[in-house]
Amino acid sequence: MGTNHRGGSAGFCRVLKNDDNGTILVYPEFSGNRLYQTLGNLQTTPKAGIVVPDFDSGDVLHLTGTTEILVGKEAADLLPRSNVAVKVEIEDARFIQNGLTFRGTAGEPSPYNPPVRFLASEGRSSVDVQKVNDRTAYARLVKKELLTPTIGRFRFSISDPEVVGRFKPGQYVALAFEDELGAGYSHMRDDDPSSLNDDLVRSFTVSSSERGGTPADEVEITIRNVGKVTAFLFRQNVRAGLEVPMKGFSGTFAIHQDEGEIIPFVAGGIGITPLLAQLPDLDLRRIRLIWTMNITDIGLAIDTFERYPPLARSTLLYLSGAADGGQEGLQTTLRLEQHGAQVCKRRLAASDLLLIQGLPALSSTWYICAGPQLRQALRSWLSDRRVIYESFDY
Repeated sequence: MGTNHRGGSAGFCRVLKNDDNGTILVYPEFSGNRLYQTLGNLQTTPKAGIVVPDFDSGDVLHLTGTTEILVGKEAADLLPRSNVAVKVEIEDARFIQNGLTFRGTAGEPSPYNPPVRFLASEGRSSVDVQKVNDRTAYARLVKKELLTPTIGRFRFSISDPEVVGRFKPGQYVALAFEDELGAGYSHMRDDDPSSLNDDLVRSFTVSSSERGGTPADEVEITIRNVGKVTAFLFRQNVRAGLEVPMKGFSGTFAIHQDEGEIIPFVAGGIGITPLLAQLPDLDLRRIRLIWTMNITDIGLAIDTFERYPPLARSTLLYLSGAADGGQEGLQTTLRLEQHGAQVCKRRLAASDLLLIQGLPALSSTWYICAGPQLRQALRSWLSDRRVIYESFDY
């Protein structure tokens, strides 16, 4: 018998089933000491008791059940991006109020915790590796353009488009960087703890479209340099011929524009990317883009307006840091206004959205792609509107 801790980011244990016919839980096995004592015990005797304490309230949930160890494809099919997972069919449960004689204070989450892995049935996970007749598609870097010091556009050619299919506007592409950046097994890695259970699969919103001139066997992403994988891409020389496995396309952040309807879209900085792929399919005269960014990202706005001139005339651009930009900032602002954009040298406020809501023919559905703080504020300001959003939390 063994007694071991299992934990992770909030939500790491998923509920596969919970109805009158029973309850089944699933959790991923993370990197450990490679002794496999817990898994060995479960393999020999597939029974487990689970204690879930609530250190705030003192309540305790006791569970007992039958376990099943899932390895390789079985694990990935149920819990994508997992090599090993444990399924627990609950046989009995007891909930005890005030079962703890003490209370705990939440500390800092462990830096070793990987992001939550969702069940395949939840539809929120990256697509699994896609193959046709045992063929795997690869993405080869063919072009890199730096739009600002921290934002770049990267184009990849697809080695075998039949394997992954053609992407749809509003989707993301999942790329695997394990071969390039994986450091192999390690029990602990204090110099880079977040890498220990990192599968190095990243999803990037597609910012290109075939109607916009991108060949059918190529895909483009526009990204900010914010982490290990993006830093790796920004360091690449196109002539080096970087090639990484593609896991495919997924996601459904499509913008629907009914006849005569004006669509409001709010973007925070790099949050413009899902709109870029859909611009060739939209009537830009009936788009109201509310775009907020720091003046250091202004190169992205200039590039966007130069590629899609009509969009500027439908854009309200809110620039933070513009007041400190001096003469250079003033010239940049004038350049944006020459494209036709309305420029406000301040942050977006709730009152700005109230004015926009007064526009005739404005849709009651708002589209948002922004970071967590701005997204939370926008949803509060638009509480009486239907909001469709895409997250790019890092």
